[in-house]
Amino acid sequence: MQKRIALRVLLSTLMLSLLAGVTFLEIDNSQLAAAIARQNNSQPVDEPVVTPIDELPAESDPVPVVSPIQAIKDKLAADGCNLNADITAKRGVLGSCKILLIGDSIGDNLAYGMVGQITKAPTLTFVRKAKASTGLSNAWFYNWHNNLATFLKVEKPNLVIVLLGANDRQNYVVNNKVQNFGTEAWKKTYRSNVTKLASAATKAGAYVLWVGMPIMKPYNYAQGITTIDQQFALAVPLVPGATYLPTRAFTADASGAYREGAQVNGKYAQIRGKDGIHFSYMGQEVLATYVLNNIVKTYHVSIKINNPRYITK
Repeated sequence: MQKRIALRVLLSTLMLSLLAGVTFLEIDNSQLAAAIARQNNSQPVDEPVVTPIDELPAESDPVPVVSPIQAIKDKLAADGCNLNADITAKRGVLGSCKILLIGDSIGDNLAYGMVGQITKAPTLTFVRKAKASTGLSNAWFYNWHNNLATFLKVEKPNLVIVLLGANDRQNYVVNNKVQNFGTEAWKKTYRSNVTKLASAATKAGAYVLWVGMPIMKPYNYAQGITTIDQQFALAVPLVPGATYLPTRAFTADASGAYREGAQVNGKYAQIRGKDGIHFSYMGQEVLATYVLNNIVKTYHVSIKINNPRYITK
């Protein structure tokens, strides 16, 4: 019996020891956890590094889109020029305006006629930049797109007058393929060049008055010029701020045929050159008066024309 009691005591002691050991281990683990926590709390915590790729770009204000018409009007107001192509505009004083004329030798005919007729408009500046033998289908000789860009930057005109096309009965070569004059492909390319040239001027803040080709005498040449003029009539009106001014009917007789002479201010005079293409001295004057009167009508300003020349019959 005593042995049994002694055995039970021994077993109880061992169980208590084991239990005490477990408790001791639990206490150590808790202390270790607390110590680790204290250690962690004592160290500074680094902020996460944000690289530029993680950053969202700042929102920028939208860039306002200015229409070509508004750009033209803003420049006119800044320059003190009162040209206004709005249909509802009322005619007023001209103000301080600058006209840039570009074109070929026929454009030069117009320029020479205008120079003498604007002498009574002292606030009007006229810049002639026409060049013979040029056009929109022979950029290898003279690139009007590049040169107009320079003229616009230097001269800063309010109105660009264009008169060219006499040298454009030429083929295009696009992507190493020939586009024969007068074909649909050629017409499309030509109209694209017309649009590009007119748009460059309007985007620079200038109105465009595109003067159409006059009627011509040499038959085959005349047919080609008619095709060219048709492209002007199709393309120019689609450019905001650009106006197409036809001259074919103006330079033809009552039956629509080519005419060399006419009654000018009541007196007969030859108005076209011997080649049946260019204008005579009097013809230049007649053409200049026609264009200036259309500037007055289209842009609603008053321009006093010096010694105007009118076809009276």
